[in-house]
Amino acid sequence: MRRGFKAQAERHAAELRTAANCSDLETIHLPRLAFHLKVGVLAGHRVLGDVQPFLDLHAEQPGAFSGATFHMDDGRIVVIYNPVIYETGDVLTPQRAQTHGRTRSDVAHEFSHLVLGHTLREVKSIAGHPFLSCDPEQEEEANWLAGCLLLPRPLLLKAARDQEADSHLAERTHTTVDMARWRMNATGARMQAARGRGQRA
Repeated sequence: MRRGFKAQAERHAAELRTAANCSDLETIHLPRLAFHLKVGVLAGHRVLGDVQPFLDLHAEQPGAFSGATFHMDDGRIVVIYNPVIYETGDVLTPQRAQTHGRTRSDVAHEFSHLVLGHTLREVKSIAGHPFLSCDPEQEEEANWLAGCLLLPRPLLLKAARDQEADSHLAERTHTTVDMARWRMNATGARMQAARGRGQRA
């Protein structure tokens, strides 16, 4: 990751959270952020009119497709997410998508690519079909910014001071346990909270 990016991402996230009318002690409200960014968000089967292609892809290569951003001919920008839950093959309802941790991460990741101005430059393959993707560094940057949006540092510090379990933090913020654990470790929030408790003792 390029030098200074993590601090830049925190600033980006703070600005976007303000635009979405979210405090630093709550997870980002993705529909409000989508409205601010003027981006549509749709389940893939709503676009294709059929969920079967996603079920087929899931059967052939589970987790191969999570989401993508499309720039339409009429100027609209639309983020499409995979409506199939990877672990079970079940199809998400629109209501469930807004609270499904992996789907929220995927959508936040796509928003992050847009905010950072990333461009497609790498050829990859899903089930034998070639497609363009961002390079690994840009993927890493989008992952980091998405994490800042979903779990901002002040929220993590409060959770760490309250000694909240990662599983509970994930449940109340509609993120995955993996995301909660990664952000806690990557930001050093638990270590900072522990030092604070030690100084007060």
